[in-house]
Amino acid sequence: MRIVHTSDWHAGRMWKNLRRLDELEAALGGMGDFVAREHVDLLLMSGDVFDNGAPVAEAERLVFRFLRRMGEARVRTVIIAGNHDSPARLQAWGGLAELAGVQVVSRPLAADKGGILRFETRRGERAVIAAVPFAATRDLVSAATLAKDETVARQRYADGLREIVSHLCKHFDPDAVNLLMAHTHIEGAVLSGSEREVHVGEQWAAKAQALPVDAHYVALGHIHRPQALAAAPSPTEYAGSPIQLDFGEEGETKSFVVIDAEPRRPVQIQRIPYQGTKPLHTVRAGLPELEARSAELRGSGWLRVRVPLDFPDPDLNSRVRRLLPNAVVVAVELPESPVATDTRPASGSPPIDLFRAYFRDRHGGRDPDDALVAAFDELITQAKDE
Repeated sequence: MRIVHTSDWHAGRMWKNLRRLDELEAALGGMGDFVAREHVDLLLMSGDVFDNGAPVAEAERLVFRFLRRMGEARVRTVIIAGNHDSPARLQAWGGLAELAGVQVVSRPLAADKGGILRFETRRGERAVIAAVPFAATRDLVSAATLAKDETVARQRYADGLREIVSHLCKHFDPDAVNLLMAHTHIEGAVLSGSEREVHVGEQWAAKAQALPVDAHYVALGHIHRPQALAAAPSPTEYAGSPIQLDFGEEGETKSFVVIDAEPRRPVQIQRIPYQGTKPLHTVRAGLPELEARSAELRGSGWLRVRVPLDFPDPDLNSRVRRLLPNAVVVAVELPESPVATDTRPASGSPPIDLFRAYFRDRHGGRDPDDALVAAFDELITQAKDE
């Protein structure tokens, strides 16, 4: 049985005033080509299909087109909800998506209520899938416990997740391929920095020991950095996000996981890089160097540009962006200011003295030039006259 594991699409995410749906479409399109070409039987999507509970229409169209393509290729797809997804919304369209061979599990469920899914390939190979969507803190820990003792609350959360996994994995079949899908944070996972801290703090992380020892493969979502968990008792991978979602992911190679599995045998795992996405780069250079390298840098993906300057330049941001339309962040690096002393004028000082002090505070101790002082003095005089 050949399986593909993908995760954390975050379709519709707004980043630096960009949706980046064209990149996501290219990444999913390339993965779809692989799925069709390599005769994949099962696609696992381990949560955060969308970036929020009310995605824009363009993001929904992109996702639905891809799922329809998987259905046309006779590939079964299993989706679990992530912390960014709306469980109610996924459940609503999941009923219709079943027509395209898509099964959606939007909330943690008991085995006999939909927490266990069974799948059979056209060749008669069977899989048992334990599905654990994102479990919010409030679902596993009472408000009273949270208010009383944070340490106990953290342990209750970890214990609750372990009990859910244990309950579902009791239904594994030794004559089938046994899979666990979960959208959660496992201790030891390396964060990218683009994950929402409120959901991935170590205090709400489950332990690797909560994972089953008899799973052929554990498909995890929630952490954007692609990685295997060496501490897990079974082969366990975070698929990661298809595109670099923020500069904390700079340099990461994004990929989906391909698993070849059969009952009673170890799985074979490989990673296939996504295609068609733009990398994120940080460039530190002065304006003359940026001008000299502009042709090269325009084709280097999305840029965070750091420009060292001796003095602030209010026009720098617009100048860099005209030169490099793909610069999404422009930051100025100024020399460190000397240790500040309290040089505020005494109460009741003339306005010109207050202005000089304000200017020095905002410009690293530098005094305003004579023309600026004269202009300020003229404005004050006009205001008094009026």
